[in-house]
Amino acid sequence: MSKIRRRPRASAATIRVNDEVLGGDQIAALRAAEDEALSASFAARARAAAKFQALEAELERRRREREVRRGLDESLALARERGEEVEVAQASDSLVRVRVRSRDGLETLARSGAITAAQFKAGMLYRDLYEANDPERDMRSQMSSQAFLQGGASTTGGGRPEAWAERRLRLSRVMAQVEGKVRNADRNDRAVSALREVAGHARCLSHMAAGGGAQAAYRRSLILALDVVASHFGVR
Repeated sequence: MSKIRRRPRASAATIRVNDEVLGGDQIAALRAAEDEALSASFAARARAAAKFQALEAELERRRREREVRRGLDESLALARERGEEVEVAQASDSLVRVRVRSRDGLETLARSGAITAAQFKAGMLYRDLYEANDPERDMRSQMSSQAFLQGGASTTGGGRPEAWAERRLRLSRVMAQVEGKVRNADRNDRAVSALREVAGHARCLSHMAAGGGAQAAYRRSLILALDVVASHFGVR
C-alpha cells in the first residue's frame, strides 16, 4: 500500500504530497493515478498503484537529493578554502557532476603532459559512458521523468521511443565493446582496470599502485586503453 499522504483536491495551484510541492507533470501523474485507482479494471488499479509508488519514490529521492546537495555545498566550500580546483557542471536535469580537478587523475595527467589532448578527450568520453551505466544513478535520473511515471519511454536522437531500461542496455553494450577492445590490446586486464579507475572513477594512479615503477606501469596501461578508446570513438 502506498504511503502517499496528500491533502484533498483543491483549486489552488500548489499541491503538496508528503510535504513536497508537486510540479506540473507530477500533478498530472497524480491525477491520472487517482482516476485509475477508482476504475473497476484490475489492470487500471495496478497501473495506479505503480504510479503512486513511482511518485512516492521520486519525492523521497528529491528530499534526499536536497540533503546531499546541502552536504555537497559544505564540502565544496571547504575544498575551495583549501585551494582545490572545483568544477561543477549540470550533467542532466537531476544530476550534477562535481569534479575536483586538482585530484582528478585524468586531469592531472593531462596538465602534466603525460597524456595528449586526444587521450584526455577519449577518457572523458569513457567517463560519460561509465557514469551513464551506473545502475543506481541511471535509475534516479529516470525516476523524475514523466515517461517513467506513466510507464512510457524516452526518445532517442532519431526519434524512436526508448524505455530507460533499453537505454541502459544499449549503453552497456557500447561499454562492453570498448572494454572488449581494450582487453584484446592488453590481455592481463590491467589496462581495463586503469581505465575504470582513472577515467571512470577519476582516481589518481597513486590510489592504484605504490611506488614509481608500479605507477609507471599502470600509466602505460592507461595510455594504451585511452588510445583504444580514442580509436573506437574516432577521437583525434
